[in-house]
Order: sequence, then C-alpha cells, then structure tokens
Amino acid sequence: MAINFVQIGKHIGEIRKRRGLSQQKLSEIIDKSPTYLSYIEGGLKCMSLDTFVSIANALQVSADELLKDNIENNIKVANHEFASLIADCSEYEKRVLLSMLKTAKTAMRENRHLLLTRRK
Repeated sequence: MAINFVQIGKHIGEIRKRRGLSQQKLSEIIDKSPTYLSYIEGGLKCMSLDTFVSIANALQVSADELLKDNIENNIKVANHEFASLIADCSEYEKRVLLSMLKTAKTAMRENRHLLLTRRK
C-alpha cells in the first residue's frame, strides 16, 4: 500500500488552521521553511519521519490522526477524533450532539435501501 502524502498534507493543513497557526508560525516551530511546509501540506513533498513527528508534536495530535486515511484499521482514530471533538463541549452541547447523532444514525439506517437502488 502506497502512503497517500496528499491526504496527510491535507490533514496537517486542516489541523494547523483549527489550531489558529499560520504556515509561517508552524514552520518556525518545526524549524523548516514555510515553502517546504506548503509543499508538505499540498502533498508535493515527502517528509522525513523526524519532520512528521515534529509536526504531530507541534499540532498536539497523534500520528494516527494524521495518518487516518492510510491506516486500514482506523476505528481507534475515529474514536479519538470523536472524543477530541466533544472534549471542550458543555453538557448541553454534548446532549444536543448526541441527540443529533442518534437521529442521523436512525435516518441513515432507515434509508440504507437507497444505496442499493440503481440510479436511472
């Protein structure tokens, strides 16, 4: 299986933006040029393992979160992502999100037959 550096770069960029970091700031933290970081985020350059670990540490994420589209058994990644998503939520927000998730799950299962129907 080939590693999808485009997806890894995409995840790095998304997480960097969520953390409120510019490419300039992250590049300073990991001691790489902003241009090199831009290439990494665009999937145009393959990074060393040292650089990968530096980026994960700087973004305060696990390696599996950056690799999630490259890992076959990614249920742990999804669980971690769910936990991270609700970590800063109030009890009210957690209850609303849980209610929405239950409703969405029910709707998906009730309409699963539509996936099997041929489009005409």
